[in-house]
Amino acid sequence: MKHQRTVPTSESNEQGATPGPTSTPRVPPGEGNAATLSMVLRTLEEMQARMSAMQNTMQKEVADVKETQFTMRKELSDIKETHLSIISSHHLLLNQFGTLQNHKKKFFTRLDIPLEVIARIFAWIPIAKVLKYRRLSKTINQSLLTKHFAVLNMQTVDLKNESYNAWMEGFWIHLPVSYQTVVAGAMSRQLKHIRMERSSKSNAEKKLPESIINLTAVEEVRLSHCKFTGNIPDGIGKLQNLASLNLSHNSLTGMLPSSFNLLSGLQRLDLSFNQLSGEFPALPNLHALEFLQIDSNWFTGPIPTVFGNPRALTWLSASRNLFNAIPATISQLTSMYLLRICENPIASEIPPEIWTLTTLMTLEMSNCKMFGSLVGVGNLHNLEVLDVTNNQLSGELPSREIGSLQKLGFLHLRRNRFSAGEILDMTGTSLTQMCLDPENQEYHVIEEDDYLCQVDYMCDAAHEVFPHIGDS
Repeated sequence: MKHQRTVPTSESNEQGATPGPTSTPRVPPGEGNAATLSMVLRTLEEMQARMSAMQNTMQKEVADVKETQFTMRKELSDIKETHLSIISSHHLLLNQFGTLQNHKKKFFTRLDIPLEVIARIFAWIPIAKVLKYRRLSKTINQSLLTKHFAVLNMQTVDLKNESYNAWMEGFWIHLPVSYQTVVAGAMSRQLKHIRMERSSKSNAEKKLPESIINLTAVEEVRLSHCKFTGNIPDGIGKLQNLASLNLSHNSLTGMLPSSFNLLSGLQRLDLSFNQLSGEFPALPNLHALEFLQIDSNWFTGPIPTVFGNPRALTWLSASRNLFNAIPATISQLTSMYLLRICENPIASEIPPEIWTLTTLMTLEMSNCKMFGSLVGVGNLHNLEVLDVTNNQLSGELPSREIGSLQKLGFLHLRRNRFSAGEILDMTGTSLTQMCLDPENQEYHVIEEDDYLCQVDYMCDAAHEVFPHIGDS
């Protein structure tokens, strides 16, 4: 049986009947869709406005980038054009300079160009070539030699160019003083070696550049035969990385700076053939020194033996000085294989400490006015060269000790006062040359007569031996 739903009327509600569930007001479908569509449209419009703004911004940025690229291309083109112009001007100047050469004139022209113009013209030319233009005129010469121009010129240098740095290591010493100072300041960390052996054709003497002390990274200085005069700079000790210093065959004078003792890493020192004077200083901080050559100077006092590590020294050559003593501390030089102290006015007995240096291969002590005997020489079993020519040594020749030196190849004993003793038998040894006084020659035996020096004056000349005044 079907039940019929009774729809309440307004009257029943008014009579207190229980009301039914309340119904939600319905929005007509057409009106709801319109509101949603309106909201979506507004959102799309806002998004479109934002995207349009972003697009405009991006277009502006792209335009800015294109403008920047165009500006950069133009600047690059201008730089290339300027560079080509400079190269062209440089070649033109070189050609004109070649046609103007006249070595009879100091300056080719009387051009009086403003200094700022000279700087703009020449500052771009590399140091190696710019100095060739000095003779164009007096004004140009004066300008190119100024420290100000050197600073401008160095601004064009690529300090990371290893080839340029290697070239400058050999060219620095040839530069004018103003350039040396500027380059030493600008390239103090780049230059590792400073070298020039034998000066150019110029006979002009010059001082060792003071600015060398600014090259704090330098490891080797090799400046022999450079016609240097004057003193060694006091600040030489600033070169803390220096391992090798060769200033030989110059005309340097004065005493060694005390700052030498600061060169703790120095391994090789060659100051030979100069005019250095005074006592050779103690060098207790030089722990790495292996090679010391100071021949042909005017050093006085005792032979140098005080070093930070005496056992490191293997070569000590100090001939032709004014040294007057061999200190007992020479016994500490236990690794030496060469000791050369010829032509010093030592005038004392050979110290017994000499015979404790068993690593010696060369011992040269000629022309030292020393006296005493050679007793003890047999301890030097590695000896290959022994030269005691032109001293006042006396007593019997220690023939057995000398004969036991199987490696001995050169033996020079002339111009001494040895008396006859046992036969000096050198058979079976490595001897290749021996010089004896005539009265001792009959007391020796060697395998070949050719080993004996036959002509006195030739032997003297070979060993730079000359008789003292009063000698016969």
